[in-house]
Amino acid sequence: MGSRVRVPIGRFRWLSAAAAAGHLAAGLLAAAPAPAADIEVLEAVAAGAAAPDFTLLDTGGKSVKLSDFSGKVVLLTFWSCYSDTCFTTVKVFEELLARLGPLGLVAPTVCEEIPPALAADSYAGLLQRCSTGQTVLIDPQREVRGRYRVRQLPTSILIGPDMKVVEIVRGVPPLRDPALHERIEKLVRATASATAPK
Repeated sequence: MGSRVRVPIGRFRWLSAAAAAGHLAAGLLAAAPAPAADIEVLEAVAAGAAAPDFTLLDTGGKSVKLSDFSGKVVLLTFWSCYSDTCFTTVKVFEELLARLGPLGLVAPTVCEEIPPALAADSYAGLLQRCSTGQTVLIDPQREVRGRYRVRQLPTSILIGPDMKVVEIVRGVPPLRDPALHERIEKLVRATASATAPK
């Protein structure tokens, strides 16, 4: 029979704790974040900055890129479809698109948190509650919202024909402000005039 090594109980507990700590440290190192050089730092979206491009599916399953609207004035809006607050702005989009849509205004609306009842039947319920003319885009993972650092819903971002941010509007009351509508109309008419055949 081989010789036995007697280890005091207190010493054994210390060795066990040390081993556990070693395993924990190894696990933390394995899960350590990537070096700073490997992390993409997104700048906050602000007036004058280029609007980050993205691709989302619309309610019909078609891929839509923000850059598809280059050369037009874009009113990009972020909604939560669990909030009736967002749907209270439908009238705003109806009026703006009826008046300025023929001149080139487009209004893609990024929707997230869509209730099953509104998502059923190819989003029939959602489309029924949205205004005519809105391009409804689906962002279930909130990827685009994260890229734009949107915290409040609804948030609307006015983008010029050069795909640069002109203005950011947060909440419902500012979106209903006639002064905002005048600024949108001025930008749309100036864009239409600049691109009209000579």
